Amino acid sequence: MLNARAVAISLIVLLTVGITSSVHAVIINGGFETGDFTGWSTTGNTSIQDSTFGSGPVEGTYDALLTTGSDPDFGDPSVSASDLETFLGLAPGSLNGLGNGDATEGSAIKQTFSAQAGDVLSFDWNFLTSEPDEEVTFNDFAFVSLLSLETLADVASSTFVSSQSILFSLETGFQTFSVVIPADGIYTLGLGVVDVDDDIVDSGLLIDNVKLTSSTPVPEPGTLLLLGSGLLGLGLLNRRRKRT
Repeated sequence: MLNARAVAISLIVLLTVGITSSVHAVIINGGFETGDFTGWSTTGNTSIQDSTFGSGPVEGTYDALLTTGSDPDFGDPSVSASDLETFLGLAPGSLNGLGNGDATEGSAIKQTFSAQAGDVLSFDWNFLTSEPDEEVTFNDFAFVSLLSLETLADVASSTFVSSQSILFSLETGFQTFSVVIPADGIYTLGLGVVDVDDDIVDSGLLIDNVKLTSSTPVPEPGTLLLLGSGLLGLGLLNRRRKRT
């Protein structure tokens, strides 16, 4: 039979499991709702945007914009491709190795986080450009680096619609990227956009709703309360029976 001590221990275990499960997998400021890049490291032309930009956000009030330009209204000037590779911890020539052409300059953000096997990292992205969509020579692209380095979208192969933004003529519209974390560990998510073979016509990348979904189900507070109440009730009933 349950006694008061067993009830107390059970409650502590339940609450500890719930708290531990809820905090192990966290992306800081994944929706950029602080209105800045708290939790992120940045390089190049990066800024926080809201609905006045014309495209996005998909949730909340803000999203992040990375561009290949040097407009001071949208952050510091973009940096060289080699500086991007250094910033993201990539091997020299990695961006060219994606096969889109000679990467010249761009911008990026990154965040390091801990995760468990089976967790799902996801984010919403929108690639924007003013390059003609049939222009293969200047094949600007957006990319992600996490488990590997891969292209999100590029000028030559992406499907575009007219952009509603104040900076670009075309955009892919928001799409969702997701990947399952293969093993417990520390990971760095990198997101960027680069010019290819020129530094004249700009491209950009909007990012929003970056999140890490835990592979361990977390009981809702109400569920924990009901479980705790049930255990406490059983303990009190047991004590009453013993007194009787």
